[in-house]
Order: sequence, then C-alpha cells, then structure tokens
Amino acid sequence: MADQVGTCAFCGTSTATSRRRHARYCSNACRQRAYRQRVHEPVTALDSFVGRDAELVRLGGFAGTRVLTLVGPAGVGKSRLVKEFAGSRATWVELAPANDVARACAAALGEPVGEPVLSTLVRALAGRETLLVLDNCERVAAECAALLEPLLLGCPGLTVIATSREPLRVPGEVLFAVQPLSITDAVELFADRARANQVGLRLGDGDALAALCARLDRLPLAIELAARLVTLLPVREVLARLDDRLELLNRGNRTAAERHQSLRAAIGWSYDRLSADEQHVFRCISQRPGGFGLDVAVQACDLPSDRVLVLLSALVAKSLLTFSGAGRFEQFESVRLYGRERLAEQFAGEASGPNPKVVRRGAAPAANH
Repeated sequence: MADQVGTCAFCGTSTATSRRRHARYCSNACRQRAYRQRVHEPVTALDSFVGRDAELVRLGGFAGTRVLTLVGPAGVGKSRLVKEFAGSRATWVELAPANDVARACAAALGEPVGEPVLSTLVRALAGRETLLVLDNCERVAAECAALLEPLLLGCPGLTVIATSREPLRVPGEVLFAVQPLSITDAVELFADRARANQVGLRLGDGDALAALCARLDRLPLAIELAARLVTLLPVREVLARLDDRLELLNRGNRTAAERHQSLRAAIGWSYDRLSADEQHVFRCISQRPGGFGLDVAVQACDLPSDRVLVLLSALVAKSLLTFSGAGRFEQFESVRLYGRERLAEQFAGEASGPNPKVVRRGAAPAANH
C-alpha cells in the first residue's frame, strides 16, 4: 500500500520529497526552523491572570486584521493581555532592548540574519501563516512601521499584534485601547498578589482596598507593586502614603525589565522619549489636578494656543494624557505626580544654577527649545 503524502508542519508544503517515511517536515531546514521557533516561543506566565474577560472576547473579534496594536499607558497590562490571548501560537519579539527591529524579528523566527534582512524575512514568511507579536514598540515605532509595510505586502499569511504606548501609524493598523482594570478586577488582583507574598493573609476592610486601587488608577503594575507592601503595612496605611507612591512603589520582580521595577521607572520610560517641548507641556499641566481645558493648558505652558494643542495631542497619542470629551483632558494621578516631581526638579535646578532665578510659586518654566 502506498504511503500517504502529508504536509510539512512548518511551511505547509508537501512532504513527498522527504526521504523519511511519514515525515513531519519537508526538509531539514524546516525541521531546524521549527525547533528555533519553539525555543523563542513566549514563556507561559507564572502568575495568575485576573479579569479582562471582555477584552479577550473583543480581541477574538479582530480575525482578519493584519496589524492590531494594543495601546495604553505604562503598566496597564498590554503585554500580559496579549500573552494570555495569543499563547504559544505566536512568535514573540521583545523590542524594548532591540536596536534593529528586522534583525530582532529574524532571530525570533530562527532565521539566519543575512543581508538584506527584509528579503530574508519575506522569503521565510511568504508561504506560511504566522502570528508575530511585536512587544514594546514605542521606542522603535518608526522602525516597526518601516518594516511592516513591505513585510505585510510580501507575506499574505502574516498577522501582527503589537503592543505600544503609541500607535505605529502603519497602513491597515487597527488600534485596541487597553483600559485600566475594573474596580472589581483591580481589587481581585491586589488580593491575589498580596496573598502570594504572605500566605494566609487576611486583608479585610474592603472599602479601603477599593479606595487604594482607585487611587492607583486601577493600573495592574501599580497594584502589584503596592501589594508587596502589605507584608509591612496595613492597607489603610498604604493608602495614606500614596502621595509618596513614586518612592514607595519600587519593589518589582527581580526578573522584570528595569522599566517595570518601579512606578517611577515605568512612567519615566515614556517621559524620556518625549521631545523637549512635549516634556515642557507635560510638566506644566501636572500642576492641574483633575480635568482641564485647552485654555488652562495654554495659561500654564505660556505657549501659543495652536502649539499647545499640537503638543497635548502628542501626549494623548503617547498615552500620557487622556482626552475625556467636551474639550477636557485628564491625567492618571500617578502620571501627574511624576510630572510634578520633574517640575520640582527643574525649579530646583534653576534656583541653584550659576545665575539663580526667582521662580514664582506655581509658575510654569519657560519653554525648552
């Protein structure tokens, strides 16, 4: 009886040319590529995944989208949500430390990094279905866009999910804004992480716990960092100290990326990538608790109205500011406190410079050019 001919588990072509009976791969090259891809698959998360049921359902509705970018502020849980959604079916490319996006993709796919790299990637991906996750794109957003457009055109079976604090602005991109947790899920996450740090812990005082999570903007990273403190302080004591949260929340997982080791580092990762004028506006509006309108921002920043509007739009795009409708802008409390800290540092630097300036309390610094 003639052997049945199958298809390669890696590229999908016929295995008829393979010398092995019942071959799983059409060639040794595909066998090696499959091995390298398995090596680069994302590690299953070791902690529990809390909430986000509605988001997972919504993500499932984007079948057919070629580029889906999850955007949101520092610590909102973009990467964790994608890891839960995509699982091991995706090839994961961590871009936070990358200097060359194309080479990082080639390495993750197990492809030899030849020249030109784009041709190597197109050749590797053109004949198969691939889900590629590009994680933490904000530092290399322009490079990602430049790579993805020709890659998507040359590889009809390629689907990309990206996480970023700002859109990639590539043709065909669909944005998925990741919001903070609901207050119910935020409380559940805090309790889960707190009990992981102290087995048998009894939290009690549900009102204080809900208030704590609300003050932390319901951001998973801030909640997880705060949950580490309950081995030292009761919940109400942590809540009372949240004006100093940038000093307080600084004990992340040892194996986490540096930008996730503290709340200050997480927000600073975004701030350091702003232009000088964007940083100036960011600092100035941090003086305004609650929502504010364009007129208030113009007064605080001492810049022309049109220029302020452009810079506010850039801060919204980079997840450091929220447009809440009716001409109003808002900041997360943690982000605003970071801005106030940087504003205070600027005032201190001006006062201690070679020609100390008398700075009026609450005045906005001059624009950086």
